[in-house]
Amino acid sequence: MKNITWFLTAVMIMTAASIGLTSAQSAEDTGRLQMLIEQAQQNGSTVVVIGAPVGQAEPTGNELSEAVVYERRAIEARKNFRAIIEESPMLIERVHAAVGRADADGSIQWPIWAAALALLYLLIGYGVEYMFRGWSRPHFAYFCKEHPDSRSEKIAYLLFRAVMQAMALLMQAAVAAVLVISFDDGAEHIRTVQFFVIAAVFGFRLSAIFFQNMLSVDMAAHRLLPINDEQASRIYRTSLVLFAVLAVVISINIWTSTLGVDKRSAQFLAIFLTFIAMVGEITMVLLRRADVTPIILGAGPIELKWKPRVFFAKTWHVLFVVYFVASFAVTASRVALEQPNAMGLTNMPVLAIFSGLALYGVALLIIEWIFERRHKNSGLTDPASMAEGDAPLVPQKSYQSLIEKAAAILVVATMIWWVFKVWGMDLTEPGSVLNNLWEVLLILFLSYMAYESVKIGIDRKIEEEGDAEEPEPGEEGGAIGASRLATLLPLFRNFLLIVIATISGMIVLSELGVDIAPLFAGAGVVGLAIGFGAQTLIRDIFSGAFFLMDDAFRKGEYIDIGSVKGTVEKISIRSMQLRHHLGPLNTVPFGEIQRLTNYSRDWVMMKLPLRLTYDTDVEKVRKLIKNLGQELLEHPEVGEKFLQPLKSQGVFKMEDSAMIIRVKFMTKPGEQFVARKLVYSRIRELFEENDIKFAHREVTVRVADDTHDKRLTEAEKKAIGGAVNPGLDPEPQT
Repeated sequence: MKNITWFLTAVMIMTAASIGLTSAQSAEDTGRLQMLIEQAQQNGSTVVVIGAPVGQAEPTGNELSEAVVYERRAIEARKNFRAIIEESPMLIERVHAAVGRADADGSIQWPIWAAALALLYLLIGYGVEYMFRGWSRPHFAYFCKEHPDSRSEKIAYLLFRAVMQAMALLMQAAVAAVLVISFDDGAEHIRTVQFFVIAAVFGFRLSAIFFQNMLSVDMAAHRLLPINDEQASRIYRTSLVLFAVLAVVISINIWTSTLGVDKRSAQFLAIFLTFIAMVGEITMVLLRRADVTPIILGAGPIELKWKPRVFFAKTWHVLFVVYFVASFAVTASRVALEQPNAMGLTNMPVLAIFSGLALYGVALLIIEWIFERRHKNSGLTDPASMAEGDAPLVPQKSYQSLIEKAAAILVVATMIWWVFKVWGMDLTEPGSVLNNLWEVLLILFLSYMAYESVKIGIDRKIEEEGDAEEPEPGEEGGAIGASRLATLLPLFRNFLLIVIATISGMIVLSELGVDIAPLFAGAGVVGLAIGFGAQTLIRDIFSGAFFLMDDAFRKGEYIDIGSVKGTVEKISIRSMQLRHHLGPLNTVPFGEIQRLTNYSRDWVMMKLPLRLTYDTDVEKVRKLIKNLGQELLEHPEVGEKFLQPLKSQGVFKMEDSAMIIRVKFMTKPGEQFVARKLVYSRIRELFEENDIKFAHREVTVRVADDTHDKRLTEAEKKAIGGAVNPGLDPEPQT
């Protein structure tokens, strides 16, 4: 859905951007050549020699300034407009005369009877179409799901239904055409009208089929656009009216050109019909601007949308109105200058959007089918092909979404090339400004594809490697870090993206005519100056490279470099950031690291001192600790964290008031803190059950009696003891 709305936005923006662009020189040359040929035919000449008199050079279009060319065209167009308007009151009379000349009896009623007969043939053809639909509906009913599971099923059904409806419509047109030929009495003018009526009805109904399936008016479950039933119905009805008007206008314009109407009347009729088409399209745009806006914005909150996209969604109708007015002005000017009619200018954006949408739908179906097969074989599910509520098993940014976006860009480029071609501008012509711009856009597209491909590939690999485990806040020692590949890949990704951006920038500058050779020379000089002036920076970069090559640390590991310690949170090209277990974040340049201690590799040995009284049975404590170690190995939550069981190391130290016995165990890095909590808790419970006492710190204070043999009171004794307490319980060190 996101890609479809993005495609609509891109087509509309680029189409509206083509306003006013036309090839003045080619149009001027074509008009002059046409006038010369017509004049020669009127004089009875069969050979026309184009050239200037000897000794006199007629200034060519290339020698004339652009202002002079436009001025001459404007004067000529104004003169012709006056002539067309002056002769417009005789339009009906001249058309009647042309219609009468076409019939052997001189009747002017024959177009009505011919059109009525064609409608009768179409009605008979509709009977054949109706029978075909009745036959095909039960045979292909299995193809339609009331609630499709994926976007591919929606697209497949809508395309299939459109093809079947088009086949049925083609049967109607074929039957009507066969009947026209079968009952033809040799009157070419009647046969021509009948074929025009069949073509107009066929074009109108084909447009209706396209809108019906694009908007899914009758099947909301298959709708791909983010609009409701009422909006879809309004757009559909208005579009039918517009295409009915366009079918009639285009048919009349082409038919009258075959009647042999005089030049001024044909010009006036062409301009008038183009004006009607313009008014109809502008009316549709203004009436349905609020209904089209959700299609441009797409699904999701508007706050998260790209701001230019939101702006275009609010102003698209203004751009289209300006385009239609400009295309009408250009068309009218070409008609007045007796140049080839350009009614397609007005209708081209609509036709380009509809053709592009159909082509993009086919591309989406193919892409969806390829990736669905790939994901089925690999056992994965891609988010772009899931129904709502399913949980994605692969990254949201995938190759499928990238290829879908690339397909949308290619379709947009094709439609833009088509629109410019109708305006008389070839984007592939070498040397032109438009061609240079076109090549620049192609380079940017390829660079974007390479950029996103590298980014998606490396991000996926990083995700497969897994990120570093988040340590418990306040726990010293850190958790297990990321893999070496996951640590190096972000740096490698950034390097590749910089290379791609630099190369594409150089190519773009070269396409724009900038000599990039001096840039390389200048870059060498700048690099030399930086090398002398930033020796510390170079030292940091090389030191970091060697640390990473030695695999001294990884992202997420807890390290100590002497001055600071903490968990590695971020690694750049010249420094790293360490998060201390108490919260501070330190940025350390690699060149300042003299010694590095890693606490997150392989295993961690935790040793716990226990202060016991001197009457404790050491052997009994050893057996209790040994049994406790085996018990902890079977613990459902912590058991698997032990690499070695809890053991007693015997008497470690003898102090005045306690005998210190030390126990130890081995875990994975970062797991020692959870295990330590459980070990302390179980030891306390176990010692309490077996009457083993913990020793408390004791200090004996002796106070000499003074010469007066005065004894101390109890309050004085407590004061002296309180003065000793700070020495017994020093403040904890961080």
